[in-house]
Amino acid sequence: MELNQQAGIETSTARQSGMRSAGILFVACVVGWAVMELEILGVRIMVPVFGGAIYVVTGSIIGVFLLSLAVGYMIGGWLSGLGNPRRTLGTVILAAGVCFVVMASKHKTVCEAIFNLDWDVKWGSLLASLVLFGPPTALLGTVSPLVVHWLSEGSGRTGYWAGTAMAISTVASFAGCIVTAFYLVLYSLKTTLVATGLALVVLGALMLLIGIWVQRESVVRGSTNG
Repeated sequence: MELNQQAGIETSTARQSGMRSAGILFVACVVGWAVMELEILGVRIMVPVFGGAIYVVTGSIIGVFLLSLAVGYMIGGWLSGLGNPRRTLGTVILAAGVCFVVMASKHKTVCEAIFNLDWDVKWGSLLASLVLFGPPTALLGTVSPLVVHWLSEGSGRTGYWAGTAMAISTVASFAGCIVTAFYLVLYSLKTTLVATGLALVVLGALMLLIGIWVQRESVVRGSTNG
């Protein structure tokens, strides 16, 4: 009887762990999709004002995304050692979603204001890319290190989870690239940005609430055991 109970507990624990890992990887997929979607839509945002020259598309836009992701990875690595990972993930994803929603209505105003500075188009497009795409991309970049830290915590399999999270996130980015470039660009830019932003806000808020609940349960459990 005791062996059966022990086996049942282990099976339930393994199932819960698997569901948790799947949920965390789903978050990584959503974020990977959102980053690539924004990068593709960024071309539609910039070209009407700054033109479609190669230094606008491959220099300013892609360059800013790479720099912003690098900043996000560094910040995410630092945040991974602080506090509740669920609350941290929820906060950064929610903030990124707000950036998407704001960008949907303000991108044209920002681009035109910077264009009217009469800078060289190269530097003007670079500044506009930094202002528009830098904050949300850096925020989303923090997710990867946080996800890896959360998945590998206590497992001793950091390399495995890092590879798995990055692979799945990159596949989601590929899907986001194809769907956005082939289909979403044909629809309303504003609607697409708002829809994605709201999805991120909902996901971030859910993660934040779960983090608060888990932290509260830990406090209650600790006071009970004490």
